[in-house]
Amino acid sequence: MNRIEYIDFAKGYAIFTIVCYHALQRLELSALLQKAIVFGGTGVHLFFLLSGFGLALSSKPSPSGRGGVGLFYKRRLVKVWLPYVLALTISLLAAIIFGLFPDRFDAWLAGAGLYQMFSERHIESFGGHFWFISAIIQFYLAFPFLLWLKKNLKNDWFFSLSALAVSVAWWLTVYFLGKGDARVWNSFFLQFLWEFALGMVLGDGARRTVRGTRHFWNHAWWIYLPIALIFSGIMILMILKMGDAGRVFNDIPALIGYAAFSVFFFQIGDKFLPLLKRFFLWVGSFSYSLYLVHILVLEIYLRLLHLMGVSANWLSLLPFLALALLAGRAFEPLSVWWTGIFERKKI
Repeated sequence: MNRIEYIDFAKGYAIFTIVCYHALQRLELSALLQKAIVFGGTGVHLFFLLSGFGLALSSKPSPSGRGGVGLFYKRRLVKVWLPYVLALTISLLAAIIFGLFPDRFDAWLAGAGLYQMFSERHIESFGGHFWFISAIIQFYLAFPFLLWLKKNLKNDWFFSLSALAVSVAWWLTVYFLGKGDARVWNSFFLQFLWEFALGMVLGDGARRTVRGTRHFWNHAWWIYLPIALIFSGIMILMILKMGDAGRVFNDIPALIGYAAFSVFFFQIGDKFLPLLKRFFLWVGSFSYSLYLVHILVLEIYLRLLHLMGVSANWLSLLPFLALALLAGRAFEPLSVWWTGIFERKKI
């Protein structure tokens, strides 16, 4: 149960740091701080791992189970694509009516039609954050094959290492082709395949958790802090010293460092700060909704600051965090209502 609770906590922790990162990007920061805040955006790596974990842990989305591949895709359509289309539509209306974004119907169509992931022109439309949805949908499309491959290899860690080899090959391809700054290349699902595959392996392992592992999880929690500091430091050094190569190849230390911090804070909340734990569990309950709408809220908030003649700084951005959380929480029931329409129609 601790592990499942951690998953909900980790989702809330990851999306919160991502929201902070996107807000801080809009400030005038020193070159060093601009590099440092990238840590907040590293939450997407943990999301990819958690996605693989959740799918592998659940027996229902298995393409070999009842309903097969068609049922799996239908569930992804309802849970992921339909809320995405709703957020895209709201963003399009905000672009047309209030001029919050330069994008128009062609960008909406690229997102809703799922070819945004192959278009450098459209992949960063409506704020840029929707690239993640493109990447995760690519994983959903590939998941039945990945699950089949994992079962046929009959060795979870060989499967995970094979996925890592594919990702490394992709990193090398992106780097030597000079595509490190092209979103359709550096955010293609093969870039993160090793994380998703590792999540699948860990999801299966969660079913077979032994007592010793639980003992380590509960009693050696402090070790995650030095792990987090070491690997986060490696990630930052790679970004600072290696240029394009550092951005392309830093995913491994980024995930390890970020995930270790999430475990450490989860244990801190569990043992000493229950309010911290409850806060991130609450945020985790609507993390996807928050991700979908937080950039729209940020654009509206910055527009209001501009109209009031207030400059954007660390202090003036604090109310945005509360507004983003409220908007994400409000979008959650709207999304449930929207998807419920299609579920009742048995699409």
